[in-house]
Amino acid sequence: MKSVILLLSFVCYSLFTFGQEEDDYYKKPSQRSDVKNNAYPNLDRKSVNLYLGLEGGMEFNQSTVTNNPDNLIGKEKGKDLYWGLVLGYNMNDTWSIEAGYYKNPTYVIQAIDLGRSYPYILRLGTPLQTIPIRYKRKILTIDPITKNATIHVGAGILLSPDAADKKIAQRTFNGYSFDPQYPRDTIKHQIKSETFLSKRAVAQAEVLVELHGRVSNSLSIVVYARGNISPKGLVRSDVNYTINQTVVSKAQQLTNGISFNFGLVFRYNIMRGYKYYDQEHTE
Repeated sequence: MKSVILLLSFVCYSLFTFGQEEDDYYKKPSQRSDVKNNAYPNLDRKSVNLYLGLEGGMEFNQSTVTNNPDNLIGKEKGKDLYWGLVLGYNMNDTWSIEAGYYKNPTYVIQAIDLGRSYPYILRLGTPLQTIPIRYKRKILTIDPITKNATIHVGAGILLSPDAADKKIAQRTFNGYSFDPQYPRDTIKHQIKSETFLSKRAVAQAEVLVELHGRVSNSLSIVVYARGNISPKGLVRSDVNYTINQTVVSKAQQLTNGISFNFGLVFRYNIMRGYKYYDQEHTE
């Protein structure tokens, strides 16, 4: 009899308990209204990072040939390797600003035909000491769960304090020929190529798109594509063809003003912290 009474009491208590309104503590996680910061609910926390990056890539550029009626020179596409360092500040993995240093290759590739089976190829120009200043912002998270892959776009300016109006290269080719009717007369042929740098190269614009892949909390690998925009003719090559010191033909080669860069950045967070904002006073 006691067992029956205890069983009926347990069933009645269970029915009474299940009929009561659920407390928040027993709700499913998807149904709870959690408070991110119970102690300071009005504070919004954002992460900040100071990072160091080592980058390397290849620059592709083209040139234009003008005043070349006798096909005195030809042009080829330029491909130059480079590397650099950057130091940056990132706010909440959303936007960042950075500055750095690298040698910006600024060249024209010139082909001169001297009657051989293949032309002479000249690489004319100079690497500019360049300080990039960039702003970048995240526009897309590819993996919304881990958030390890993101796409960023940005813009910047490239400062080259060593740019100036000056001659940076000169190449001279001499040759001799003889007229069979006048064997004592010697004809001297000369091709001179002089290359100049413009002070307008002191500042160039840059646009970029990047794919960020986070390897760990401290290390990220960035794949980038950048476009450099500058005035045409930052590097100019003037070519003169003379016979017995008389100019018989001229040509000129200029950089186009637009180049493209593709490469990698290994980025390491050297400092990490948090900033707190009062939502009531910022609204």
